[in-house]
Amino acid sequence: MSPTSKAIAACALMILLGIGWFSFRSTLREEEDRRWVTHTHVVVESLEEILIDVTQAEAGQRGYILTGDEKYLKPFEAGAKRIHQDIGEFHELTSDNPVQQEAIQHLEPLIASRLAALVERMEIRSRSGLEAGSKAVATGNNGEELMDEIRERITGMRHTEEQLLVPRLSAAAASTRKMKAIIIVGNALAVLFFLAAGFVTYRETGMRNLAEQDLKHSNERLELRTLELSETNIELESFSYSVAHDLRAPLRQIGGYSSVLVKDHGPHLDAEARRYLEKVEEGARKMGRLVDDLLSLSRVGRQELSLETTPLDSLLRQVVEDLAPDCSGREVEWQVGNLFSAQCDPGLMKQVFVNLLSNAVKYTRKKERAVIQVGQMSRNNERVVFVRDNGAGFEMQYVNKLFGVFQRLHKTRDFEGTGVGLAIVQRIIRKHGGRIWAEAKLNEGATFFFTLGLPGTNIARSETKFSTMR
Repeated sequence: MSPTSKAIAACALMILLGIGWFSFRSTLREEEDRRWVTHTHVVVESLEEILIDVTQAEAGQRGYILTGDEKYLKPFEAGAKRIHQDIGEFHELTSDNPVQQEAIQHLEPLIASRLAALVERMEIRSRSGLEAGSKAVATGNNGEELMDEIRERITGMRHTEEQLLVPRLSAAAASTRKMKAIIIVGNALAVLFFLAAGFVTYRETGMRNLAEQDLKHSNERLELRTLELSETNIELESFSYSVAHDLRAPLRQIGGYSSVLVKDHGPHLDAEARRYLEKVEEGARKMGRLVDDLLSLSRVGRQELSLETTPLDSLLRQVVEDLAPDCSGREVEWQVGNLFSAQCDPGLMKQVFVNLLSNAVKYTRKKERAVIQVGQMSRNNERVVFVRDNGAGFEMQYVNKLFGVFQRLHKTRDFEGTGVGLAIVQRIIRKHGGRIWAEAKLNEGATFFFTLGLPGTNIARSETKFSTMR
């Protein structure tokens, strides 16, 4: 081996050693970042467990008050016991976070007050019977207020963790990118040096072939890893679909049996018992809608696009006609402009318009005169479709939560919904290679914009046509 070849080989060896060192350090850093991400998820799950424990204790108390059967004391006692365990676990998990420590100190007395009230009502039921117990429940006006405050505080604590999760996820992703860059750049340099050594002397051709073979193996491992990740994503989609699908039957049973119970035995139950059954039936319906939305979200992820040239105007007209019953008895003005034709999946694009326009109809419900505009515009040489309304709007500081699953910017009692519709819209738009964003002002309306990943160099602006629908 010539001195030049030895020098080149030595440089290549140093590069490989450097790659190994930096890869090791990057791996340690990535593991640390992932550990913090996992820690954040565990903290959020701990908060959910606390809320579930309180709810279980309430359910046990209701069962005992309604029936007097002491078997319902077991879920109450189990929930109460786990509350203390889960709060202690939360203290340990957030020992390095003074904000969460302060929040749990405010939350503990609220939970203790709620449990004390539940115990007091069960004692009244035990001493004085069903009527006295039911009366104690009916006159305990602060129970729902306490639960609302408990939920609000837990939501705030969960929001604190979600704020921590964003930079931790970013740090983990940055570590992964850094490690990949080091490996790719280092391997590329090493291969160049080995190839140079091969060109210096004919006797080192074997070394060059070996390097090429190593590179081939690296690419095969990378392809295998990519395939594994793809299969994992498919399995996760299938799992979420299966879970949501399997929930439908028990939810139907809960709703059906509750309805039958109210219909057949309602006259023999007191008003409070009937109200509880109605709550169960209403909860089953809400959960059913949520499961249906989750199935829709899962189907969108699994569905293959069936692209064809589709006039967006025709889809828009169909959706406006379908929404006519929802506008009955209201003053709703539709300002609909001409849209372009696009290569898209017609069924999925109709779903986009259904979700966006039904949102506009819903959030303008409190307006004396609702105005909903749909049209197109040009922005950065892209064709952009917009849907604008003069409804409730929202504060722009929360815009990043808008397209998240189960994220709602308004209270359920003001506007119904499951918090999945906009997530479905975003997933459909992304499958079409486009993007979606929103602009709004509180109480002044909102505007949603989306593209379909189409070139916008020759955009012919169409004259807006206005039609009024009462």
